[in-house]
Amino acid sequence: MEVRGQNRGADWMNDPTQNRDLDILDNYPMRKYLYIKVGGEAKRLVYPRNMKSFLELLRSCHETGEKVTVLGAGSNTIITEKGIDGVVISTRKLKEVHIDGTRVEAECGAMLSSIMNRSIRLGLTGFEFAAGIPGTVGGSIYMNAGANGGEIKDAVKKVYIWHEGKEKELSREEINFEYRKSNLPAGAVVTRAVFELRRGDRGKSEENVRQYLAYRNRTQPVKMANTGSVFKNPPTVSAGELLEGLGFKGLCIGGAKFSEIHANFIVNFNRAKADDIISLIEKARETALKKRNITLEPEVEIMGREAEAV
Repeated sequence: MEVRGQNRGADWMNDPTQNRDLDILDNYPMRKYLYIKVGGEAKRLVYPRNMKSFLELLRSCHETGEKVTVLGAGSNTIITEKGIDGVVISTRKLKEVHIDGTRVEAECGAMLSSIMNRSIRLGLTGFEFAAGIPGTVGGSIYMNAGANGGEIKDAVKKVYIWHEGKEKELSREEINFEYRKSNLPAGAVVTRAVFELRRGDRGKSEENVRQYLAYRNRTQPVKMANTGSVFKNPPTVSAGELLEGLGFKGLCIGGAKFSEIHANFIVNFNRAKADDIISLIEKARETALKKRNITLEPEVEIMGREAEAV
């Protein structure tokens, strides 16, 4: 994308056909993008084809004050039925991964599964925890995604972010990761990351991944459109156990229900709307607080028009 002067944001907005490094879709139904298959329209959905065009797009939106939402794989995300304003940027085409020894550098749109598989083939260990996580580097760092006894913070060495009009480098220590949370600056966008892995036993790594995936397939509704984990685990009990104890397994509203396989997942079993899922989330939070005095914190991210009311 070639941009010039102070009107660079307006250039691509007004004449998107001139931007060969951007794929632009107007009024795009986000139910076609998200794993959970719900959501209204994005006013404009943009796919940068390379990191340069991604950074230039972020810069132009920053200069013109355009509202920006960045999405990766579209898992663990709900967009309201009223849709989402501004520019939605997808990182799905930003998936380059470079491995040099035990050092892995990956763009924000690279899938964790791709990094895991490539690193194992090269005899590296330290990324097996990502088995079955349907997320990208950017989104996973933002929420410190984890499974199988590990978290992405365990492998991160440094992260590059776009913040306040420029790209910055942060060490793992500067990010100060917590359970299902990074402490990135408000409004920061992860652009790429560097991971430090270790030499390992390929056979052992492959066996661990097989076991992790088998367990996931037994205990999660992986064959249905789902939210991923709805709530973070409270300190004293897992969210799934809590919700099962409160009778939420199989509870339906509209075309959505809490999974009978795992109560901390909501599945879209019959053309659900975002409102159905949001209503289930609100009901679960109210019940947990009233009956167990436990405040459930959502792990799934809700965005779009009127999302702040949820």
